[in-house]
Amino acid sequence: MIVIINTINQFDQKIILYTYEHLRTPLLDNVMRFFTRIGDGFVIWIIICLILMISKKYRRVGIIASIVLLINTILGEVVLKNLIERVRPYEALNLKIIIKELSSFSMPSGHALSSFSIAFVVTSLIKQWKIYMPILILAIIIGLSRIYLSVHYPTDVLLSILIAYIVSSIVIRIAKHKKFIQNRQ
Repeated sequence: MIVIINTINQFDQKIILYTYEHLRTPLLDNVMRFFTRIGDGFVIWIIICLILMISKKYRRVGIIASIVLLINTILGEVVLKNLIERVRPYEALNLKIIIKELSSFSMPSGHALSSFSIAFVVTSLIKQWKIYMPILILAIIIGLSRIYLSVHYPTDVLLSILIAYIVSSIVIRIAKHKKFIQNRQ
Protein backbone atom coordinates (compact mmCIF):
# COMPACT_ATOMS: atom_id res chain seq x y z
CA MET A 1 0.00 0.00 0.00
CA ILE A 2 2.83 2.41 0.85
CA VAL A 3 4.39 1.73 -2.57
CA ILE A 4 1.11 2.69 -4.27
CA ILE A 5 0.79 5.89 -2.23
CA ASN A 6 4.41 6.83 -2.99
CA THR A 7 3.88 6.18 -6.71
CA ILE A 8 0.75 8.36 -6.70
CA ASN A 9 2.62 11.13 -4.84
CA GLN A 10 5.49 11.01 -7.33
CA PHE A 11 3.04 11.17 -10.24
CA ASP A 12 1.22 14.11 -8.63
CA GLN A 13 4.43 15.99 -7.89
CA LYS A 14 5.73 15.52 -11.46
CA ILE A 15 2.53 17.01 -12.89
CA ILE A 16 2.60 19.94 -10.46
CA LEU A 17 6.28 20.65 -11.16
CA TYR A 18 5.83 20.33 -14.92
CA THR A 19 2.87 22.71 -14.83
CA TYR A 20 4.72 25.13 -12.57
CA GLU A 21 7.91 25.13 -14.65
CA HIS A 22 6.61 24.82 -18.23
CA LEU A 23 2.97 25.85 -18.56
CA ARG A 24 2.74 29.01 -16.48
CA THR A 25 2.30 32.27 -18.40
CA PRO A 26 1.09 35.69 -17.26
CA LEU A 27 -2.09 35.32 -19.33
CA LEU A 28 -2.90 31.86 -17.96
CA ASP A 29 -2.02 33.04 -14.44
CA ASN A 30 -4.75 35.70 -14.73
CA VAL A 31 -7.27 33.33 -16.31
CA MET A 32 -6.75 30.63 -13.68
CA ARG A 33 -6.84 33.11 -10.80
CA PHE A 34 -10.13 34.42 -12.18
CA PHE A 35 -11.71 30.97 -12.42
CA THR A 36 -10.46 29.86 -9.02
CA ARG A 37 -11.97 33.01 -7.48
CA ILE A 38 -15.30 32.15 -9.07
CA GLY A 39 -15.24 28.94 -7.04
CA ASP A 40 -14.20 30.61 -3.76
CA GLY A 41 -16.61 30.07 -0.89
CA PHE A 42 -18.95 28.06 -3.12
CA VAL A 43 -20.76 31.34 -3.88
CA ILE A 44 -21.28 30.67 -7.59
CA TRP A 45 -22.74 27.25 -6.80
CA ILE A 46 -25.07 28.61 -4.14
CA ILE A 47 -26.24 31.24 -6.63
CA ILE A 48 -26.87 28.57 -9.27
CA CYS A 49 -28.84 26.50 -6.74
CA LEU A 50 -30.93 29.58 -5.86
CA ILE A 51 -31.57 30.40 -9.52
CA LEU A 52 -32.71 26.82 -10.09
CA MET A 53 -34.98 26.96 -7.03
CA ILE A 54 -36.56 30.22 -8.20
CA SER A 55 -37.58 28.54 -11.45
CA LYS A 56 -40.74 26.49 -11.06
CA LYS A 57 -39.53 24.02 -13.69
CA TYR A 58 -36.13 23.41 -12.04
CA ARG A 59 -37.01 24.00 -8.37
CA ARG A 60 -36.55 20.36 -7.40
CA VAL A 61 -33.26 20.19 -9.28
CA GLY A 62 -32.10 23.21 -7.27
CA ILE A 63 -33.13 21.54 -4.02
CA ILE A 64 -31.31 18.33 -4.92
CA ALA A 65 -28.22 20.31 -6.00
CA SER A 66 -28.30 22.18 -2.68
CA ILE A 67 -28.51 18.94 -0.72
CA VAL A 68 -25.59 17.43 -2.64
CA LEU A 69 -23.56 20.61 -2.17
CA LEU A 70 -24.23 20.62 1.58
CA ILE A 71 -23.39 16.92 2.01
CA ASN A 72 -20.19 17.22 -0.02
CA THR A 73 -19.11 20.40 1.76
CA ILE A 74 -19.40 18.68 5.13
CA LEU A 75 -17.85 15.47 3.83
CA GLY A 76 -14.96 17.20 2.06
CA GLU A 77 -14.15 20.25 4.16
CA VAL A 78 -14.96 18.93 7.64
CA VAL A 79 -14.40 15.18 7.49
CA LEU A 80 -12.00 14.11 4.71
CA LYS A 81 -9.55 17.04 4.69
CA ASN A 82 -8.99 16.64 8.42
CA LEU A 83 -8.85 12.86 8.22
CA ILE A 84 -6.41 12.67 5.29
CA GLU A 85 -4.32 15.75 6.24
CA ARG A 86 -2.51 15.96 2.91
CA VAL A 87 -0.11 18.88 2.66
CA ARG A 88 -0.75 21.21 -0.25
CA PRO A 89 1.61 20.91 -3.25
CA TYR A 90 3.07 24.40 -2.97
CA GLU A 91 4.03 23.65 0.64
CA ALA A 92 5.41 20.17 -0.04
CA LEU A 93 7.41 21.35 -3.07
CA ASN A 94 8.31 24.80 -1.71
CA LEU A 95 6.69 26.65 -4.62
CA LYS A 96 5.76 30.30 -4.76
CA ILE A 97 2.07 30.70 -5.49
CA ILE A 98 0.20 33.62 -7.02
CA ILE A 99 -2.87 33.44 -4.80
CA LYS A 100 -3.28 33.74 -1.07
CA GLU A 101 -1.83 30.80 0.86
CA LEU A 102 -4.43 28.46 2.29
CA SER A 103 -4.72 27.14 5.83
CA SER A 104 -6.62 23.91 5.15
CA PHE A 105 -5.36 20.59 3.86
CA SER A 106 -5.21 19.59 0.21
CA MET A 107 -7.31 16.47 -0.27
CA PRO A 108 -10.06 16.63 -1.43
CA SER A 109 -10.37 19.89 -3.35
CA GLY A 110 -13.32 21.87 -2.01
CA HIS A 111 -13.48 23.88 -5.23
CA ALA A 112 -13.63 20.75 -7.42
CA LEU A 113 -15.98 18.95 -5.05
CA SER A 114 -18.52 21.77 -4.99
CA SER A 115 -18.17 22.43 -8.73
CA PHE A 116 -18.75 18.84 -9.76
CA SER A 117 -21.48 18.35 -7.17
CA ILE A 118 -23.61 20.90 -9.01
CA ALA A 119 -22.39 19.88 -12.47
CA PHE A 120 -23.33 16.22 -11.96
CA VAL A 121 -26.79 17.04 -10.57
CA VAL A 122 -27.55 19.50 -13.37
CA THR A 123 -26.23 17.26 -16.17
CA SER A 124 -28.14 14.30 -14.75
CA LEU A 125 -31.47 16.07 -14.31
CA ILE A 126 -31.64 18.79 -16.97
CA LYS A 127 -31.63 17.74 -20.61
CA GLN A 128 -31.07 21.20 -22.11
CA TRP A 129 -27.39 21.39 -23.02
CA LYS A 130 -27.53 25.19 -22.99
CA ILE A 131 -28.06 24.93 -19.24
CA TYR A 132 -25.83 22.04 -18.24
CA MET A 133 -22.89 22.50 -20.63
CA PRO A 134 -21.70 25.92 -19.28
CA ILE A 135 -21.94 24.57 -15.73
CA LEU A 136 -19.96 21.46 -16.63
CA ILE A 137 -17.31 23.50 -18.46
CA LEU A 138 -17.03 25.90 -15.52
CA ALA A 139 -16.56 22.95 -13.14
CA ILE A 140 -13.79 21.52 -15.32
CA ILE A 141 -11.95 24.84 -15.58
CA ILE A 142 -12.22 25.47 -11.83
CA GLY A 143 -10.82 22.00 -11.14
CA LEU A 144 -7.94 22.55 -13.54
CA SER A 145 -7.24 25.99 -12.05
CA ARG A 146 -6.56 24.41 -8.67
CA ILE A 147 -3.86 22.18 -10.17
CA TYR A 148 -2.44 25.00 -12.28
CA LEU A 149 -2.15 27.26 -9.21
CA SER A 150 -0.33 24.48 -7.27
CA VAL A 151 -2.88 24.41 -4.45
CA HIS A 152 -4.10 20.88 -5.27
CA TYR A 153 -2.59 17.74 -6.71
CA PRO A 154 -4.33 16.11 -9.68
CA THR A 155 -5.46 13.24 -7.46
CA ASP A 156 -7.06 15.73 -5.04
CA VAL A 157 -9.22 16.94 -7.91
CA LEU A 158 -9.88 13.42 -9.25
CA LEU A 159 -10.97 12.21 -5.80
CA SER A 160 -13.25 15.24 -5.54
CA ILE A 161 -14.85 14.40 -8.90
CA LEU A 162 -15.36 10.81 -7.79
CA ILE A 163 -16.94 11.83 -4.47
CA ALA A 164 -19.18 14.37 -6.23
CA TYR A 165 -20.32 11.70 -8.67
CA ILE A 166 -21.03 9.11 -5.98
CA VAL A 167 -22.90 11.47 -3.64
CA SER A 168 -24.91 13.12 -6.43
CA SER A 169 -25.82 9.70 -7.85
CA ILE A 170 -27.01 8.47 -4.44
CA VAL A 171 -29.04 11.61 -3.72
CA ILE A 172 -30.61 11.57 -7.20
CA ARG A 173 -31.44 7.88 -6.85
CA ILE A 174 -33.10 8.50 -3.48
CA ALA A 175 -35.02 11.50 -4.88
CA LYS A 176 -36.29 9.41 -7.79
CA HIS A 177 -37.18 6.50 -5.51
CA LYS A 178 -39.17 8.87 -3.26
CA LYS A 179 -40.75 10.33 -6.41
CA PHE A 180 -39.40 13.79 -5.57
CA ILE A 181 -38.04 14.04 -9.11
CA GLN A 182 -38.67 12.22 -12.37
CA ASN A 183 -36.26 11.74 -15.24
CA ARG A 184 -34.38 14.56 -16.96
CA GLN A 185 -36.42 17.72 -17.43
